[in-house]
Amino acid sequence: MSVFLQGLYEGIINGSILALIAMGIALVWGVMNILSFSQGEFLMLGMFVSYYANRLLGLDPIVAMPLSALVLFVLGIIIYKLIIARALRGPILSQRLITFALSMVLVYSAQLFFGAEYKTLSNPVKFSGTIDLGFLTIAKQKLVPFLLALIVAGLLFWFLRYTRMGKAIQATSMDRYAAGLVGINPDRAYTISFALASAVAGAAGCALTYYYYLYPNVGATFQLWGFIAVAMGGFGSITGAFLSGLLMGIADTLTGLYVNTAIKYIGVCVVFLVTVSFRPKGIFGK
Repeated sequence: MSVFLQGLYEGIINGSILALIAMGIALVWGVMNILSFSQGEFLMLGMFVSYYANRLLGLDPIVAMPLSALVLFVLGIIIYKLIIARALRGPILSQRLITFALSMVLVYSAQLFFGAEYKTLSNPVKFSGTIDLGFLTIAKQKLVPFLLALIVAGLLFWFLRYTRMGKAIQATSMDRYAAGLVGINPDRAYTISFALASAVAGAAGCALTYYYYLYPNVGATFQLWGFIAVAMGGFGSITGAFLSGLLMGIADTLTGLYVNTAIKYIGVCVVFLVTVSFRPKGIFGK
């Protein structure tokens, strides 16, 4: 039983990062109807912000997280205004592929400026060691990212549901033209949505640096599983994306624990295939 609980805990930890990536993808798709292929690269940039804040300023990732989220939020606004907004006025194929091209630019720019070698935090983090509960061993380096992921997800849910801007974003996602008729600025809603998705990825990257290595292409794997989580949860459903991310993390870890680590991703794919077999539009898809 203790082995199962340990695997469940590790799965939830790993799934929390996937959940944040998936939430950003779901937000951009639900509001703007484009696939964000660059979400993994925003995570990578968030990791670099955390890494250099730790290396140059000695900041723990939990302290650097607001900085990382702010930097990625501003970067998201700039990218939307200069690139995405123009693509939205073009053919549908341009809208679909623009973020893929953006992801390539970000990866190779990171290689150029930061180098291609693997990196880890150089200064010791404040939250280290383990908590032994007898039936469960909790690594503090992984517990903190999970708690941060919950906080970020909770803040995003609260913003979208209870703030005026959040309600405007939801209205725009339902019908852009109708939202414009009642005084909502759709372009502003798009800008904030893309910037929020970027900030959430930056926060996820900051949390990930606690226990994961950093290199320019680190976001590719998380991007792929983020897409699967969005499809499994239902495109446009932020709640579905979050829960599916957690479920995928659990499936990944338990498959590796009880079957074989070499084929642990098969467990994730099986869960996805079974889900879409019964719910083709995803768990929360409509």
